[in-house]
Amino acid sequence: MADISSRVTVIAIGINNYKDPFLPNLKGPQKDIDKLRNALIKNNETAIYSQKQFIELKDSDAQELREKLNEYVMDRSADGDILVLYFSGHGVAIGRDDFGFCTNDTIIHPLSKIALPLSVVKLSEILQSLNTASIIPVIIIDACYSGVAGKLLEIPPIEAISTIHDQIHTVAASSYALFCACSELEPTIDTTNGGVFSNQIIEVLAEGMDKSEDASILTVHDVFGKLSEKVLSTSTDTIPRLYLGPTLPKIPLALNTKFKIKNLSLSPVYISILEALWNNGKPRSLSPDNIRDICGNGAYGNHNKLSLEPWQLVETAPSTKMRRLTKRGEQFMQNKLKVPRNINKDPKTKKMIDSKKTEYLSYKDFLKSPKR
Repeated sequence: MADISSRVTVIAIGINNYKDPFLPNLKGPQKDIDKLRNALIKNNETAIYSQKQFIELKDSDAQELREKLNEYVMDRSADGDILVLYFSGHGVAIGRDDFGFCTNDTIIHPLSKIALPLSVVKLSEILQSLNTASIIPVIIIDACYSGVAGKLLEIPPIEAISTIHDQIHTVAASSYALFCACSELEPTIDTTNGGVFSNQIIEVLAEGMDKSEDASILTVHDVFGKLSEKVLSTSTDTIPRLYLGPTLPKIPLALNTKFKIKNLSLSPVYISILEALWNNGKPRSLSPDNIRDICGNGAYGNHNKLSLEPWQLVETAPSTKMRRLTKRGEQFMQNKLKVPRNINKDPKTKKMIDSKKTEYLSYKDFLKSPKR
């Protein structure tokens, strides 16, 4: 999962202000970007990505958006990179088989009230560019199709969402995700606090969920499922449309706020294993069965944990199943090394790390500790 997250880039676009008088300004898109940035890279309870993986464009024009997308595609060095493309603003259908993202310089024809195709950034342009570098698209659109921007579309609004879905499927095969804010006949809801659909996504990330597999991370699949449940359980005026390609990998989006870190502690059972291997200053190798016979059944399943970072006190002798103290283990028993009493798994890196506010003990310190 950590390897997949390193392949993800988020490009978030929020357009509040439009130059064309026929495109009404919006209140919420830039607030949506702020909330998404906080959830993905700022909030310690949910953030999984670094600042360099989050690119934001506010009130950008078409040229700026195209240049940023071209720059992203040209910087890719390996197949299978993932782009989370988030857009909050106006959207329009172009012809019968395309969709346009309205940037701040989109032009509406004064008579037909239709967006000029050359003044928007088309979905087909984006997908074809991503396909040149085998990039997996995860597209989140919080855009309205009603009002002036979609009043007299050449393509009936009922076909708009299905057209977007078909475009993505054609270019990205079966590895894609598409989150749309509303169904074909509905407008999105714009507020000063951001779009209702975008707020629902942020709420899903903040709430977390109970899950057994990869419990510390929320994936695109998790958010898709939870968002579907949330939409169905709320009395909203819009019904989002969500699509997942069947071969889309489990792409991480955020830390799971419901995941509770479990500590491993140097308990009496662990110390008894170290003492058995130390053998009063005459280190020896023991099989797992020997360890169980000497230290009890509880030690049989726990001796491997003493090999975990940052302890690394016990190892398996080469070409055998015998367990023995490492050099660190011997130093610990000689009171020349202190190790953390408690360790846990970092939900981001999946590596074992020192627990916060843990004590650091040598063997002698541990014997004195009342927790012994």
